[in-house]
Amino acid sequence: MGQDLLNPPTVEGWHTGKEWIDSGTLVERVNFAAAEMGRIDAPGILSFIDRLGSEGPIISAERLVDACLEMLGGYELMEETRTLLMNHAQTSATLDTGAIEFAQSVGQMLQLIVSTQEYQFT
Repeated sequence: MGQDLLNPPTVEGWHTGKEWIDSGTLVERVNFAAAEMGRIDAPGILSFIDRLGSEGPIISAERLVDACLEMLGGYELMEETRTLLMNHAQTSATLDTGAIEFAQSVGQMLQLIVSTQEYQFT
């Protein structure tokens, strides 16, 4: 995030908490997190996909959202945010865990979750 290790800008050090987040750093944080979650060939993301896929041949949209939230640390969402994620999950091409598109659906859901206000400010 542009901070030189062991070289803070003042004797106070770097700002912490929400005060250091401005529109530029927030966009950078969201883009970084979404890019990492979208790497469905990365070992950690593959592990998420495999774990969810082992639950059965088909999963519900609700289970996709809940499982992704659990794997990311059990975030609580505002009802409006949860509704938007559920709507997206229900429009996915398939929730057939054996389909190639399933990995993409999981990756997209992870990207959406890490882009939420709840994830970014928790």
